[in-house]
Amino acid sequence: MIPANKKYFVYPDCVDGRKSFNGLAGIIRSELQGNPAGGDVFIFISRSRQSIKLLFWEHGGFVIYYKRMDNGSFEVPPLRADGQGRHISEIQLLQVIRGVEFQKEKQRGRVTKTKLTLEK
Repeated sequence: MIPANKKYFVYPDCVDGRKSFNGLAGIIRSELQGNPAGGDVFIFISRSRQSIKLLFWEHGGFVIYYKRMDNGSFEVPPLRADGQGRHISEIQLLQVIRGVEFQKEKQRGRVTKTKLTLEK
């Protein structure tokens, strides 16, 4: 489960999808000047944009949330910088994970539209 009410920092470049706990924590320390065990959630998207990893610290250890799209790709909304790095809101993070296309505000490639009818 992804922790709620945290800061969600987005790594601005694509990351090698083979990186795991130590590799991602190293990026956080060296490139983002962050503390990977500080309680924030760090978001990494692969070069192909078909997979996303979230790294966070929880109850004495690191957790990686990993998702790969079968169709479509992940898109990050426009980022805002506030002196603490590039981050998105919790709602935006959930939209990213669900595959929302922010420029057109619709699902990216993997969800088909269905017609709903009301029964009387």
